[in-house]
Amino acid sequence: METAKSDLGLSRTRAILERSRDFAVLRGRGHHPVCGATLTCASDLPWQMQIRCARCQEIFCFDNLAWRTGGADRWRLNRESRAAAESGCAGMAVDLPLAHARVAAFAQAARGQR
Repeated sequence: METAKSDLGLSRTRAILERSRDFAVLRGRGHHPVCGATLTCASDLPWQMQIRCARCQEIFCFDNLAWRTGGADRWRLNRESRAAAESGCAGMAVDLPLAHARVAAFAQAARGQR
């Protein structure tokens, strides 16, 4: 029961994190953070989360700026993660040819079904 409650809290916190400006910037630079989020604190109120880019495998740390006041709604990339986020995703160039190949294969299969 306690695990289900903590999983629900993590899902809500992740949803709040995804609405943050820094998360949008991360996605805008080509990063694909889909591998979940890991709380990196041992309290009821998260003060930091880590999230991994599925393309380049870079780990980004987000700090909860509202932690001291009891909130979980103000997330920002920490200083150590900011440089990697701003430089863009190194795995995006590798991912694009794969995406184009999948689209081409799908189009070819669709033409064959007519």
